Amino acid sequence: MPRKSVMIIKHGYSETCDHHVSPIVSFGDVFRCTCLLEDYKGYHVTWITAPDAFDLLTKNHLIDRLILAETPEALPENVGDIPYDIVINLEKQRDWCEFATRLNAQQKYGFKDWSGTGNDCFYPESAAALSKGLERDGFHALQQTLFETIGRQWHGQRYVLGYQPRVQEIYDIGLNYHVGPKWPAKAWPLEHWKQLDRYLGGYAVSWQQSLNSVRHYIDWLAACRMIITTDSLGLHLALGLRKKVIALFGPTSAEQVYMYNCGTKITPLCDRPCMPCFQKKCAYDECCMSHISVEQVLQTVHELMPARSLLPIPDPATLSV
Repeated sequence: MPRKSVMIIKHGYSETCDHHVSPIVSFGDVFRCTCLLEDYKGYHVTWITAPDAFDLLTKNHLIDRLILAETPEALPENVGDIPYDIVINLEKQRDWCEFATRLNAQQKYGFKDWSGTGNDCFYPESAAALSKGLERDGFHALQQTLFETIGRQWHGQRYVLGYQPRVQEIYDIGLNYHVGPKWPAKAWPLEHWKQLDRYLGGYAVSWQQSLNSVRHYIDWLAACRMIITTDSLGLHLALGLRKKVIALFGPTSAEQVYMYNCGTKITPLCDRPCMPCFQKKCAYDECCMSHISVEQVLQTVHELMPARSLLPIPDPATLSV
């Protein structure tokens, strides 16, 4: 008996719970969608993604056919002619919505129409979940939104990483300080990172490495026992690798990230009604991320990691940031 088939369209040019479409791939949003694969074990899974996201999805044991294509015109000839049991379109671009609409499938989920803002933009079974997620009507884990989008329940299904690093843990703490050009407001000030490093005496600390290679980047994450990170791809990869994680949030929602019992979230010590604003640039002269103190992060390190020969946690008044 032939296996049932599912096609997933996810490039990362549009984030699932964000209206904007960008020319820059959101690697984190692509990787977060791999939690859906747990519910399609036994299916023949075809996943269409951007060429830039290849290293995130290649060798994934739950993906049978990985197709790289910027546009539907770049697809292999037979892809649009094959009948599928399920199609899940998680991209908002006009060409991919039109392509998904033309496909022969028993069930379709996700985005249907690029041109409007109402329920007609979504396939009927997905309308409630995606409209709520895009309107940010209350915050919950993105995984829950994804599973509600396909009419299923989320029971803590994890991210599924294809590439499996084979490295030893040689660092205690990795400082995942870099943020991509798509969300510069997520950055924690570099001076904060430098001060944190100075106060982590007794730990083997490594600054983020391999920014130009996803596989080498995963190797670096795997070589660390704990990752301190902003809301970025490294956060989700670290959770996929089951590392201890300290995650720093400001302009994006901490509630939308589920930590899988792997760590702690820290938010700014300031009272701003705009948080989370989901903006790429801050409207204030001083970004909310600067209000996450070095002391907050150090205290969390002390709580999560075994005792080391540490410098004492500094008095905030002594920290000149």
